[in-house]
Amino acid sequence: MSTPRSSSEGGECTGTVTVGYAGSLTACRYGRAVEMPAELRSELDAMFQSGGLGGMLCFRLVDWAPGRAVVELQPTAAIANITGSVHGGVLYAVADSAFEVACNSYGRVCVALDVSVHHASAAPLGQSVVAEAVEVSRSARVASYRITATGADGDIRAWYQATAYRTTRWHLGEERWPDPWRAAH
Repeated sequence: MSTPRSSSEGGECTGTVTVGYAGSLTACRYGRAVEMPAELRSELDAMFQSGGLGGMLCFRLVDWAPGRAVVELQPTAAIANITGSVHGGVLYAVADSAFEVACNSYGRVCVALDVSVHHASAAPLGQSVVAEAVEVSRSARVASYRITATGADGDIRAWYQATAYRTTRWHLGEERWPDPWRAAH
C-alpha cells in the first residue's frame, strides 16, 4: 500500500492506484488525484459505524480510507469454539466486516463474490484481533482484497483473499458524487 503522491490541489499521481490512510481522503486513479468530498465521507462513516452484525458482535471500526479498512475485535468467552479460542466463524465475520467497508469505501455499492480463508494460528480469548482489508486490484466491475487478521501479539491468526463485484449503484445517491470522483472510482 502506498500513499498518494500528489499536490493538495489534486495534481498528478505516480503509480496506478494509490490510497490514502487516516487523514487523507485522496485516491489516485489513471494518474490524477481526486478528493472525496468531506460531507460524503462523513455520511459514509456514519453508515459504516451504524452496526449491523459487527455492532452485535462488538466490532469496532478503527480506521478506513478508499480501498482500506481496519476493524478490531475484543474476544470474550461468548465467542469461543470448543477448544477455547475464538471461533473461526467470528474471525471470518470480523474480516468480512473490514472487507465490506474497504470495498464500499469509494461510495460504490459493492457485494462479495467470493472469500477464501487460511487459518494460521488460534486466536486466544481476551487478546484483541485486528482485521485489515487492503485493496490489491480494482477494475470497473471487480476488486480484489487481502484481509489479514492479526493478534495483539503480532501473530497472524488468519488471512483472506476476497473478491467484490462493483455495481453501478452509489451509496447516498449517484447524483451526490462529483463527476470526477465517479469517473475515477
